[in-house]
Amino acid sequence: MVKLLQITFRNPQASSEAAQQAAWERAHSIAAWPGLVWKIWIATPADAIYGGIYLFEDEHSANAYLNSPIADSIRAIPGISDFEAQLFDINNPLTAVTRGPLTSMQTEPRD
Repeated sequence: MVKLLQITFRNPQASSEAAQQAAWERAHSIAAWPGLVWKIWIATPADAIYGGIYLFEDEHSANAYLNSPIADSIRAIPGISDFEAQLFDINNPLTAVTRGPLTSMQTEPRD
């Protein structure tokens, strides 16, 4: 069953050129992660909140990512605080009604 992972953290230095370069490099490692379907990068720069919404093929892939060197490298960013990760199930029938990007995984909507 697919899993949605939400990661957020505070990073006052995220807009620096060095932080942007590190994120760019990390993006390629994240994209190659086994079981990752997609990631959406999220940000509220005014509050220094950054993170991502990830869709994984299964819970094992999501948990492996959370315990990986990639996730560890995010936690180890100098100045980072309030790292939070939550794993969610997806309600496929309702997501299909609202056009969530689960085309290959969705089921028919219920009336």
